[in-house]
Amino acid sequence: MVGEKNTKLLEKTLLLEECMNAYKYAVETVQKNSLLMDEMAASCAEVCREAAEECLTLGERENDRVYLMCLEYVRLCEELESSQRFPQQKDMKKSV
Repeated sequence: MVGEKNTKLLEKTLLLEECMNAYKYAVETVQKNSLLMDEMAASCAEVCREAAEECLTLGERENDRVYLMCLEYVRLCEELESSQRFPQQKDMKKSV
């Protein structure tokens, strides 16, 4: 049974790493002012949401720390996405 517990922990760790990498890449695209920054932020949130759901399929509860950290990455990605929308709206107002 100990081996199964370690395997689940490793799987969850890899899911959390996937969230971290998605967020890191989305932040990099925003910092570079890439044309893809909106899509990357949205994709980041989707990747992290799927990782969180996969944590639950591993038999974990909704109060599992890795699950909650994946959800926190979802929130960060969504904040990144919304922060990119508002500056564009301000630029639109200036041009009118």
